[in-house]
Parts: sequence; C-alpha cells; structure tokens
Amino acid sequence: MNIPGYELVETLGAGGFGTVYRARQLSVQREVALKVDSRPLASERDRRRFMREVTAAGRLSGHPHVVAVYDAGVLPDGRPYMVLELCPGGSLNDRLQERGPFQPAEVRDIGVNIADALAAAHAAGVLHRDVKPANILVDQYGNPGLADFGLASMPTPGMESSATREALTPAYAPPEAFRLDEPSPAGDVYSLAASLYALLSGRPPHFPPDRQLSIAALMAAQQQPVPDLPGVPTALTAVLRQAMAFDRNVRTPTADAFRDALAAVDMQSQTPLRTMPAPPVPIDGHTTEPAIQPAPAGQSRGLSQGLILGAAALVGAGILGAGALVAFAPDSDSRTGSDPSKTGAVQQGGGKDGGAAPGKGTGSGNANAAAAADKKLYGVETVTANCPAALVPGARARCTRTAECWGGGIWVNGWILSMSRFDCKEPHGRQVFAIALMPPDGETGDRDLLARNPTVRKVCSKNILRRSLQGRAAKYRSWKWDVRVIPPSQSRFEKGDRVYRCAGEVPYGKKLIGGVFRPR
Repeated sequence: MNIPGYELVETLGAGGFGTVYRARQLSVQREVALKVDSRPLASERDRRRFMREVTAAGRLSGHPHVVAVYDAGVLPDGRPYMVLELCPGGSLNDRLQERGPFQPAEVRDIGVNIADALAAAHAAGVLHRDVKPANILVDQYGNPGLADFGLASMPTPGMESSATREALTPAYAPPEAFRLDEPSPAGDVYSLAASLYALLSGRPPHFPPDRQLSIAALMAAQQQPVPDLPGVPTALTAVLRQAMAFDRNVRTPTADAFRDALAAVDMQSQTPLRTMPAPPVPIDGHTTEPAIQPAPAGQSRGLSQGLILGAAALVGAGILGAGALVAFAPDSDSRTGSDPSKTGAVQQGGGKDGGAAPGKGTGSGNANAAAAADKKLYGVETVTANCPAALVPGARARCTRTAECWGGGIWVNGWILSMSRFDCKEPHGRQVFAIALMPPDGETGDRDLLARNPTVRKVCSKNILRRSLQGRAAKYRSWKWDVRVIPPSQSRFEKGDRVYRCAGEVPYGKKLIGGVFRPR
C-alpha cells in the first residue's frame, strides 16, 4: 500500500473494519497513526459516513483532549484513510485490562478533561455516540484524549442521525439508544459516566462478575441505580449515578454540567482501591508464578469481545495494548558494536541444551567448540543458564550473552528493510530478552505471521520478559512494557537466516540506559 507523503513503519492493530499503522509523515518528519478503513466507499451513504467522521473530528482537533486529525483521503481502490495524532500511551481500556481499576482521583481528573472535550463537541454541533474506555487515548505527555468519531452525529436536515443497535457498544450505550431514539448530548454524558464507572470498578456498570448478560437483561438492569464502590468517595459515585439516570430528563443534561459536577467532588477522603492479583500465566501447560499486572475478575475484556462489534485496535485509533504482541524486525546486516564474546561474561552452569560452563566438566575445549557452534547457529553468543526463555519446551530459545539494544526500523508489507543497532550504554528504546530459531511451522520473515505463531507467542511473552529482568531493572514493572517480535531482514531471510528475537520496550517515549535483561 502506497500513500503519497507517508512512510509505513509498522502495523499497530487490525480488525474487521480496517487497520491502523504507525507511519511517518514525510513533509514534517513526525510519526502519526494512519487509519485505513477496509470498507470501500461504494455508495453515497458510505461517503457521508466517512465525511461525517472526518468533519466531526476535524472541527475539534484543536481541543487539548481530542485526538487530532491531520489529514484524510481515499485510496485508488476506494478505501478511505485518516491520519491522526499518534498516542503511544494506548487506550484507557488497554490499561484497565493490564492493571485493573484506576484510583478515584485519577478517574475524576480524566472525567473532567473528557467531559470538557464533549462540551466543546456539543457546542460545535457534534455528538460522539461511542464514548468508552477504548476510545480515550493517552498521548506522549500522558494526557487523555477522545478519539474515533466514526459514529459521530451532526444533525442536519436530510442526514440520518440514528445509529442502529448493531453499531452500538452495549456496555456503554445509553438506554434510549436501544430504543433507537434520536441521539442527544445526554447520551454522551451517560456513556462517559459509564466509562468512568468501569475504570473504577474494573467492568462496565450493570454487568455481573461473570460478564454474562444478554441485551434484554442489560436494558432491564439499566433501570436500577449503580451500587457504591469500595474505596471510592460516595460523592463521586453520586455524580456518576446522576449522569447514568435511566430517564434522560432526570439525567445530568449537559457535558459541561457533568464536568463541573466532577470538578466539585471532594476527593480528600478517598481510600485507594485494592486490586486483585493476576492469575498464573501458563507456559505450554505448566503454570508459572503470577504475572505482575492485576486482572480482576469481571473486568470488561471478555464482555468487549462478546458484544462490541468494532475492532479494538481501530477504535484505539492508532495503538495496540501494552499487553499485546506487536511485531518488529531488524536488518541483521546493520549491526554495529563490539563482539559480544569480548565482554568477559561467563556462562553459569549448564542446561538441557546449553552445554557445560567453560573450564568445567567436559573441559574448556569442548565448551569452546559448543559455543562456536551456537554462535554459528544463532549469529551471536548465547546462554541458557539464567535464561527464562530457554525453559519454553521445544522453542529452541536462548538469551544473548550480553545485552542487545535496538532503535526503530523501516519495513514494507511486514518485511523489514533496515533497523538501527544501539550501544546499550546510550539511551535506546528496545532491548532483546530472548533469541530463538523459528519453529518449523512458522518459518517466515513476515513479522505479523511470525508473531501469531503459538511457539513464538510463548517465547515473546510478557511473562518471559518479566522473569528476564535483572538487578535494579525489576523496578520496570511488566505492565509498563510492550513486547516486540523481531524477525531477520528480508535479505537475511532470503539467505537462510531463521533466527528471531523478542525485545522489550518501555512505552510513552521513555528511554533505557544500560542492560536490563543481560549484563552490559
């Protein structure tokens, strides 16, 4: 796919409605989110839908809590695209799934900001109609912003303004939407309040812990007031409850009124929420110690998959959750730096396939020969001792003897063209925590296909990443990391290179200094 003026960097997410790419806008050399719709504009209704989204978002791009729209157009095959502000912090739904409920004061502040964005939208004649945690993104400075105006309504004579039930997100839709009533500002107020309640409780309002609820049962449950939440000031819950009133004539009527009510809540008496530990993470049938990120029972992840028809990656308008596998790929020919064998690191002990330590057991000659064979196979010196990736059965995974650090890369159609190698003593974005031979059923240089392979997913997992952190690096808790799969470059793959790497990256544009997975 070629879009003049833009260079694709990587795929951030894909779903039934389209794909979001990280791209570089060449004219100003900035990274952006490029959202390409999979539905060609085949009819006048389709064109109106696309122009509604572009116009609605464009009207509000100057607001500090609305994700900016930079550009839009249509591909030769009729598929429309939008160029949006890149939000590396992910969506609030991503963070909810990774870390569990938010603290009340943070939720109140998020609510004030997004309610102000809705107030600006309503003043401009725009109704969002799909406010939910997945559509609130975090920019590079940590600020929340409202995204995805795909269902936005700008009531105009002759233009349809009612959404069908199939286009709704049931967990956050107001009661009147199920009756197909005309949308109103009060509907957006309800959806924002429901989103804030979900951030506090771990799941949408009116949903039981088992997340099993039919649409008819949900519509009946919406007539009941939502309960108080442990550790959340009753004044905050009362404001949310008023904004989620079943009768919109009783509900908080406007976004600016909701914003002011949230801002007036006294948070001094708040008590921190207690989050639940995550369940153990299985590796090939065996259970390991629990992962760090909490995953409370009843959070919205299962519900979203069962009821929400939109693609989570698309409604994120340019990000994929920190817990997801996002593929990457270096140009092995571009490696620089010293020979890892000269760092003085010594393998400790032996492993199932790691050989004996130098100078012990079978003798240094055999150990050196084994190390040379491994280096020829993997391209670098590797170890299995103290290497969590080596414990994944059948994966032929190891750790590099010394730290490997990488920057960004350029790829086309899933294949890497080049990637920068960094000295780990200098600020860098990514570090390798595992290196492995491609599984027989997954020999491909296409990063997307490789990342979906079951064996690769076990090796390049956040559980393996977390267990690989060494020394003071333990302060980098696992929920802060993205996982990248790095295949060989296209040229190296064509020459027979079948080695891939798993790299960890701390998001939000932060940099690492020094080795956090291996010495150096």
